[in-house]
Amino acid sequence: MAVIAEKDEAGRVFYTAVGNDLQAQQLSRDIERRSRTHLFTENPSQALQHAISAVFLPAGYPNTVTPDYLHYQFYNDVQEFCSSLSGLLASRGALEGFGVGDASASATQALLLTVLKDVCSRFTTIIGAYYFGTSLYPETKTFRFLADVINDTSIVLDTISPYLTTISLSSVSPHLPSGSTLQIVALCMSGAMRSLCGLVAGGSKAALMDHFASPVNSKGDVGELNAKGASRSTVVALTGVLLGTLIVPYITTRTSTYTALFVLVVGHLLANYLAVRSVVLRSLNRQRSGILWSTFRNLTDGNGAVILTPTEISNREIILDIPGRLRDAVSNRVIGHGSLGVSVRHAMAHCNAAHVLKMLLHFQKEPYVLFVTDHRPWGQQGPSILVSFKEGYDSLDQLRAWLHALEIAATWNARTTSPTASETEDIVFSTHDTIRKHFSPFMECLKRAGWNIEEGAMMMGSPGSVITSPESPETKKDA
Repeated sequence: MAVIAEKDEAGRVFYTAVGNDLQAQQLSRDIERRSRTHLFTENPSQALQHAISAVFLPAGYPNTVTPDYLHYQFYNDVQEFCSSLSGLLASRGALEGFGVGDASASATQALLLTVLKDVCSRFTTIIGAYYFGTSLYPETKTFRFLADVINDTSIVLDTISPYLTTISLSSVSPHLPSGSTLQIVALCMSGAMRSLCGLVAGGSKAALMDHFASPVNSKGDVGELNAKGASRSTVVALTGVLLGTLIVPYITTRTSTYTALFVLVVGHLLANYLAVRSVVLRSLNRQRSGILWSTFRNLTDGNGAVILTPTEISNREIILDIPGRLRDAVSNRVIGHGSLGVSVRHAMAHCNAAHVLKMLLHFQKEPYVLFVTDHRPWGQQGPSILVSFKEGYDSLDQLRAWLHALEIAATWNARTTSPTASETEDIVFSTHDTIRKHFSPFMECLKRAGWNIEEGAMMMGSPGSVITSPESPETKKDA
């Protein structure tokens, strides 16, 4: 005879007696009776907690999700509650914009306006998928927050659309829309922004769910996370709608509408910012790798170079930063700009031919080629660096190229005067030796600190072109 202990998804332990003799059968009956007694005498608060966990949290929680999952979901539910309330004000404004309550409006006019708004939404989805589709995974936190900024803009446009008919901009310029035309433009822009929000939020949420389902020592189920998240969102949205039906009828004046909208939008954005800020990603993108490299190169403790953990980097990330900026993490100062995956043709348009040839020759044995441009946008600090990749490059090559660009920008800004063309090339060569020396120890430190170096997200999408061979026109003629 043997007694087997089992634990269910809620963490409760059950015992089962295994055997065919009379003693095993009697023990099984005793265990079953005690289990029933335990279930009936269980603390009501514990029973409620187990029920809620089973319905709204993934199986095996907290072992099957990352530690930041619950913090994110709490703030995410708060922002969805605020969004559902402000959405009622927006829906009322959109209906008034379509002509509800206006005796002079017709059903045909409302139908045509709905079709126009739907056309704008669908075209926005197509164009947005083309421009933003490859950017959502590398910059997940940025686009998750940006999606709700776009959504709130759509809500504001819908809410104020009934009041736009009284605004006339013809005195400023006869080409600006006024009155009902301005209202139609606002409703179409609202539909386009709501569609763009759905696109951006959907892609960034998918990346976040993949992160939450990848704890260090386990593996969760992305499908279940999405399903449980949808059930929580349904409850939160339903609660917001039911509460809103009691409140919105009392918000009738323009002042009360604007005040309620302001409070809800601020609460929505604040909750969404806290939700994004609580996420601790272990993958490397351009901003996180830049912070890690700057602290690795400039800060030391008693044990050597400093490598920040994913939690420490999460607290230092800038949510709405421009991905191409090269930033010194110690001083938090922009020191240059970098572009990954550009073509040599593009580099030729921004650099002189001698520089391009010299860089191609120097990086002959590397999977990337780096160029420092002569022209920089107005107001830009530091150098502008272009990186082309060769056929067969991988994610670590992208990381090494970006760190090389960051090292060039740091060396450039350490000078008191702008370097000449030959001095710029010397900076490229000397920093290349620095990268060769420190890159491997840097990667080992990242592994020990808990970073996932295999999952790189340095570049948005694939490069426009890759270098296959350095053939010259004369070689092609001979062939």
